[in-house]
Amino acid sequence: MKIEFLASILSLLFVALSCDRPKEKVNSSEDKIETKKSTTISKEENKISILKNSMLEYMENANPSYTKIDVEECAKILNNYVSEISNSGSKDEGLEIVKITVEKLNKLNEKCDFELIETSEREQIAEIIIVESSKKGYNKPEEDITEAWREW
Repeated sequence: MKIEFLASILSLLFVALSCDRPKEKVNSSEDKIETKKSTTISKEENKISILKNSMLEYMENANPSYTKIDVEECAKILNNYVSEISNSGSKDEGLEIVKITVEKLNKLNEKCDFELIETSEREQIAEIIIVESSKKGYNKPEEDITEAWREW
């Protein structure tokens, strides 16, 4: 009797759980790619957001020569870089994107009397650029591909 009671409860639980849950695709490679892309973009956007927030927070405690608009421009340059590098088709194209991005950041930093990108920001920005390029296979993760053009 106890076994029959336990079996009927388990059957009810099975039915209840299977009815309430939405159907999921099983091992769809498209889903895995989509999830991976979304996660990757999300992580890089998060790194850029952390950098931006750090710069803005510093502005509250100090009187730097840069403005909120300059910080937003820096974030825009980095977000554009992430998008462009992920859509690039060759190492040569990717390295040209890196070069253009670093040169834009050089000009922005110069406009800000070289105060926008200091040691901490340099490390964060270089990491974003290097990691995204290495995901495409254009460099090794430990290889600083910004150094040739970087003035910050």
